[in-house]
Amino acid sequence: RYWRDWSSDVCSSDLGLALAEEAQPPVQIKSGTWEFDYQTGTQHYWGDVEVNLPGLLKLSCMDLVTIQQSSTNRPDALLATTNVVIEITRPPQRPGDAPLVLKAHGDRAVYTATNELVTLTGSDPRIVAPQGTTRGKVITYDLGTGRIRASGGHVSELNMDVVKAMRRTNAAPGKAKGPDVAAPGGR
Repeated sequence: RYWRDWSSDVCSSDLGLALAEEAQPPVQIKSGTWEFDYQTGTQHYWGDVEVNLPGLLKLSCMDLVTIQQSSTNRPDALLATTNVVIEITRPPQRPGDAPLVLKAHGDRAVYTATNELVTLTGSDPRIVAPQGTTRGKVITYDLGTGRIRASGGHVSELNMDVVKAMRRTNAAPGKAKGPDVAAPGGR
């Protein structure tokens, strides 16, 4: 197996310097085979690809192509295909909370650095979170904001513990309450 340690590439960019100041561990990419085209800045990894950004993101797939920004050596775009699984760790919302871990699945994932979007497509793209699972033909996840958008036959499956907690939060003391629903015709 081949692996690539991006610490030398990343540390040459402004972001890399900031990460180096915070003593971040290097990004590791492992694969069966790796090829790099210095002229185009394209890297191709194939065969049991694993990417690990410790504490932030893990990605596994069978094929990964990255295109580097010429000025910084940072990835400009990523294309992951075949059995794509991305585990994203988001920081806790409140002190004392555990980090939120999301798992994204798809046949294809495209990441674009300019807008920090990950787009999942394929036979069953979905994002699984502690609150439930979201499915759609196209799922877009904004790494910057944490916003998820599903389109083309969207389905959300909520974890029943979340539904029960919502009912307790919305209930009057001693009384469970369902969601507010307007009568047909706005009455």
